[in-house]
Amino acid sequence: MTQHSLPFPDDASSAPNPANRGKLTALKFEAAKTSPAQKRFNQLIDQTESLVAKIKAAQALADSHRVKFSTTLTPLKTEFDSLVRKMAWWLDERLKQKGLNAKLKAIAAEMICSLSGSLAMEGDETMQALHDAHAAESLEEQGKTAASDMQSFIEGILGEKLGEDDQEFENLDDLMRASIAKMQAQAEAANQARASGGAAKRKKTATQKKADQQALDADGALRTIYRQLASALHPDRETDPVEQLRKTALMKEANAAYERRDLLALLQLQLQADLVDERMISSMAHEKLAALTALLKERVKVLTSELYKVERQTVTEFGLPMYAPLSPASLKRQLSEQKKELEADIASMQYDLAQVPDDRYFKRWLREQHELRYDEFNPLDFGGL
Repeated sequence: MTQHSLPFPDDASSAPNPANRGKLTALKFEAAKTSPAQKRFNQLIDQTESLVAKIKAAQALADSHRVKFSTTLTPLKTEFDSLVRKMAWWLDERLKQKGLNAKLKAIAAEMICSLSGSLAMEGDETMQALHDAHAAESLEEQGKTAASDMQSFIEGILGEKLGEDDQEFENLDDLMRASIAKMQAQAEAANQARASGGAAKRKKTATQKKADQQALDADGALRTIYRQLASALHPDRETDPVEQLRKTALMKEANAAYERRDLLALLQLQLQADLVDERMISSMAHEKLAALTALLKERVKVLTSELYKVERQTVTEFGLPMYAPLSPASLKRQLSEQKKELEADIASMQYDLAQVPDDRYFKRWLREQHELRYDEFNPLDFGGL
């Protein structure tokens, strides 16, 4: 199929017309005259714009809640960490005194490691030193051991080494990055093997050939729009400093839109640069219906995945239950629960710090904490903080 040039001018000599901004509805076909293919095209435009709006709304919701989260919980977390640090030091001093049998000393040392370790993982070097002074194995050594055990487990599943020359990873972050890269490489190799094997066994059907041609047409249409933008907006060809800055900004947007194959964004830039009008866009829609439909389908798929990713990241960041609906109400409820939990933890730690100087209370408290340590609602977990 021969590629047809799109009906766009080659330059943008005139200043942008503000009336052209945001009028991509011209790309849609009139409802009363649409064929099934044209109706599908209109639906894809609506779906694309809806997904973009939902992504922006989810990101804005996360940003606004992040401020509330920090304002509400950070002071409480700081207060709680201070109490945890105070308890860890108090236990350290108490171990230097007499009156505890070997079992209670072991429990106290275990608690010091738990308390100081939680803060050491957040970068508190004094707490890391306190932890290592009472632990059989330093935090660094524990990390290496955990990484080694996990590496053996993952390599057993994958059936091959993660690194070269029996490389051992010293921390879990590097290990997980290497694991993901290896799994992606294996999946890509398997896909390529299936693709090459299938291609050798059978010829492409007429439907597959048509799809391949539509993909080529879509690439050509996208490339044509981008090249015309690049030619018209190249900042080096502009002598006016103000206009040069404007074109530089638009060119940056065009590069990003082309990289993510965002047809509507490129067309919007065409309008902003006054390279086209609504009549030209409508003409293009008729001329390149199949190619532009393929681009929109591809974009809908990408945006659907991006929306899911943004929502899941927000759910994870703010500690919502997995697959919980993301909404202002659910985030507000979660923030309220986290606030109550932190306030309860602070009150409990303040009470314990006031009571532990009583030796009878302290010894009973040690035994109770040891029993609760492995319970599902372990107070030493501090709400997962």
